[in-house]
Amino acid sequence: MMSNNNLNSGVAGDEDKEKQARENHCEIERRRRVKMATYFAELCDMVPACSNLARKPDKLTILRMAAQFMKTLRANNNSLSSNSAQIPQQQDLHKPSFLNDQELKYLMVESCDAFLFALNCDNLRIIYISDAIQHILSYTCQDWSSRYFYGIEKN
Repeated sequence: MMSNNNLNSGVAGDEDKEKQARENHCEIERRRRVKMATYFAELCDMVPACSNLARKPDKLTILRMAAQFMKTLRANNNSLSSNSAQIPQQQDLHKPSFLNDQELKYLMVESCDAFLFALNCDNLRIIYISDAIQHILSYTCQDWSSRYFYGIEKN
């Protein structure tokens, strides 16, 4: 009789181990699915065409749109680097297409609690400075207009 109890307890122990292994596996799989869903949502938010959809896209659509967006970015980057002399004529890729330059300038200046300035990246010359500099630093726009950042011309 003792041998049957030992046998039954051994079988019960094996069943408990199997049940625990299944539960562990289910928990690991659940965490993996949650993590994957989080990354897909993040990727969807980063791709403009994907984040503008009326309904939530499926995973394959998110991947397809992300791949297309990356191809577009790569093509734009290659175009910019190969035509560096033509950069001033190209449309600004960072500016929303529905805003003209004046509207964008107005929105940027009005949204700041500080003054705003823009530099020419090639020589660090100040190409724009907002009127707010007078209220903050007691300088006029003309004091800074066409000056070099740090007072040093970049060679």
